Order: sequence, then C-alpha cells, then structure tokens
Amino acid sequence: MLFDDINVTKRKTITNGKKYDFFIYDMMTMEKEFSEKKFGKGDTVISKVTDFKMLDEETDEMLDVKLRISKRLADHMDGLEPEESTEVFKKCLKELEKRNLVRTKK
Repeated sequence: MLFDDINVTKRKTITNGKKYDFFIYDMMTMEKEFSEKKFGKGDTVISKVTDFKMLDEETDEMLDVKLRISKRLADHMDGLEPEESTEVFKKCLKELEKRNLVRTKK
C-alpha cells in the first residue's frame, strides 16, 4: 500500500460541517529527479490537479489526493515558457500512476 510511502500524509478535517479526509502526496523528490534538480526545492503549494484518488485502508474509502509541488514548478507552468516545467509535471503524474494512484480524469 502507498500509505507506507514517506511522501503520503493523511489529513482529517471538517469542511462546512462535514468530515473530509484526504491524502497529500509530496512530489518534491520526483520533481528534483525528473528536472535534474531544477525544481523540487523551496516553498510548496498544492497543485490545481485534483484527479487522483487512493484507497484508505482504515475506512476502505477512496479519498482525494492533493499534490504538493514546489512553488517554482507551479510558477513556471503558469509562466511564459511552460514547456519544460509542464513536461516535468507530466512525468511526475505518470510516476504516480505507476505507484497505483487511481486517476479519475485524463
């Protein structure tokens, strides 16, 4: 199970009076690896991509997975020349699929 992965953290919150549990997957090490250390360091943000889910073994529910990425990568993807950063991000998403995260959209 991916819960053994050091990059995954489970969060339990209450949103609008309802219980909302989710996972946060830290992609910093993958970014660093796929970008030859150009990305994957410094401040972090939560990615706008929300199309991954993962099984919570405690509740047997599929929970949302939020992706923590470097602010530098996010800024480059929104910048004037996003090609390199977008390619790194796509490689990270493919790696997540290999690690058995369920992708709900493509």
